[in-house]
Amino acid sequence: MIFKRIINQMSLFSKNHRLLAQYILDNPRDVAFMTAAQLARKVGISESTVFRFATHLQFDGFPELRSAIQETIMESLSLAEREKVLVSGGKKEEYDVIQKGFEIDAQSLLEGAAKLNRAELYEIAEMIVQADSVYIIGERSSNALAHYISFYLSWFLPHVHHMPNDYRLEKISVLPRGTLIIGITFRRCISNVVDMLSLAAKKGLTTVAITNSKKNALARAGSKILTVPCNYISFIDSYTVPISFMNALILATSRRKFGEAGLNFADLEKLWEEKGTYVLENLKTNE
Repeated sequence: MIFKRIINQMSLFSKNHRLLAQYILDNPRDVAFMTAAQLARKVGISESTVFRFATHLQFDGFPELRSAIQETIMESLSLAEREKVLVSGGKKEEYDVIQKGFEIDAQSLLEGAAKLNRAELYEIAEMIVQADSVYIIGERSSNALAHYISFYLSWFLPHVHHMPNDYRLEKISVLPRGTLIIGITFRRCISNVVDMLSLAAKKGLTTVAITNSKKNALARAGSKILTVPCNYISFIDSYTVPISFMNALILATSRRKFGEAGLNFADLEKLWEEKGTYVLENLKTNE
């Protein structure tokens, strides 16, 4: 964490660097949107001192230091402030914003793949297979993730269900032991998802929290936690990495159910064809 790094090195700084460090620690939300020149004027030092301070902290320059500050305080920012993060340090043309979004997602995927805990993933996959029934809860944008994973798991595990939105309280109150409840929400945890998972835990049901931290409100209600990196892109909760983790969990679960034999989709394909589920174009080759 950038602030801890600054505090640890405070005694090593020159007088001007200490002034700058203290201003950053006291005003992180302001510094997150300043240029080097603006920050220098506020502190009463030269712009070159700001850049030397950044390099002393092993950043290539002030923009990289500012990005580290932005990332650290992101969860406390308003939607409008997050939008500033996306366009800060660059042009505001549409292409630049879109390109930066792709770059953030691409970097997040690489970091997410490196952080994937396979043992954790397969343990939860085993819990899904062994449970008498499984209900997956999400709300607002995370409801799309709950629907997504429920949809694919139900292809080969009929006891997996997407928890309906309208009578969750009543449903959880009568579910028997042997039921597994999975809650999905990230960063600013959605209170209803936390409440439902907490109720399930209180009722003695097995619970799994899929979230970005083992210390947040949802994690505290989970008997097992799958930690999934989840970043912001402006006002958007980017689910690029979470959807990849959902795919990994679906694949791990199918392996736990069927092993190396894999899935037999012949019956499903036949049913889709009979019902006209998909529009299949007639592909003809010219002879």
